[in-house]
Amino acid sequence: MMTKCPMCGSAEIVTELPVFAGNSGSAIGGPYVVLDPPKGQNGDAVIIRFRVDVCGDCGHAEMYTRFATQLLDAHKKGYVKRA
Repeated sequence: MMTKCPMCGSAEIVTELPVFAGNSGSAIGGPYVVLDPPKGQNGDAVIIRFRVDVCGDCGHAEMYTRFATQLLDAHKKGYVKRA
């Protein structure tokens, strides 16, 4: 989460905003990535949601996820991005 803007140095940050993309009626909500299990392996897809922080002074925005550890773990296990 951004606490100080890397562009202008402001601490006036609006945090944890949901971002809507595509079908706003999606049960997942907001932008997300989907990783599928490696070919030939059973398992659930890993779905990672994102949020955005925006600087209230200059408008700089950064997207992030709270689920980076799960994303990295799935990647190391060979999960692949959904095309």
